[in-house]
Amino acid sequence: MDRIDALRLFCSVAELGSFTKAAEREAMTPGAASKQITALEQRLQARLFERTTRSVRLTDAGEALLDRVRPWLDEYDGLEQGVADARSAPAGVLRVAAPVDFGARRLMPIITRFMNDWPGVEVRLSLADRMVDLVNEGFDVGIRIGNLPDSALIAKRLAAACMSVVASPDYLARAGRPEHPSDLAQHEIVIDRNKPAPHLLKFIREGEEVEVRVSGRLSLNGAVAAVTAASAGVGIACSPRWAAEQALAEGRVVEILTDWSSELRYLWAVFPSNRYLAHRVRLFVDFVAEQFPDRI
Repeated sequence: MDRIDALRLFCSVAELGSFTKAAEREAMTPGAASKQITALEQRLQARLFERTTRSVRLTDAGEALLDRVRPWLDEYDGLEQGVADARSAPAGVLRVAAPVDFGARRLMPIITRFMNDWPGVEVRLSLADRMVDLVNEGFDVGIRIGNLPDSALIAKRLAAACMSVVASPDYLARAGRPEHPSDLAQHEIVIDRNKPAPHLLKFIREGEEVEVRVSGRLSLNGAVAAVTAASAGVGIACSPRWAAEQALAEGRVVEILTDWSSELRYLWAVFPSNRYLAHRVRLFVDFVAEQFPDRI
């Protein structure tokens, strides 16, 4: 193993906190990985990791080396990848994770267009309404909606995801039409448990901010399901506009409180460090970003 590969292995161990996981990423045995790190420590005359049977932790010297090596490796790998990309079309497996409703309704058509443009790329899409661990679960790209937790992932903002408050004409005729966000506290609300605070709705109009605590007999975990329930007259749904578009166009629901802006969330593409970003991943992220308007 040359020195660049040894430094790359060092960064993998630091990132994953495990010799076994780093060895798997770098296609070697854990024993070989441990020997390479030991050889690197001997060459640098510094201990880089504190090792126990349960954990691997960077020493101060390791932290200092990581801060200097990681940007350099990113630049080197980017240069190397750029030279390779210039000689060949993108190919290989692209692993993408996305929320269930959004992935099926809005992302799937984009993926099919991408595959038509780049026939050498095989896409494996996994749909799940949970925070997927991209690195440990082996994904190249994650599509996420909402506020992102702090992490080492790179995030590219794709669009603003607007919310709509919708109800069926039948429900409004029966229960009355809310004229102010505070009126929602007196209505049946379809509770979407996928939201960070499903029982709290926030609205703003000309600087006036309103928070409303809501309740309802039906709770579920899906934006499209919430709109479907609202269209059946179960109650009022506050769902992403992309999830309500079809029901609105068909007249199964109507939008209410349109002079108020509901909670604004963002659509993101997230992916591991640029150091591991293959050509097909870069192309896919850029392609997806081009497909969305500023607001969806």
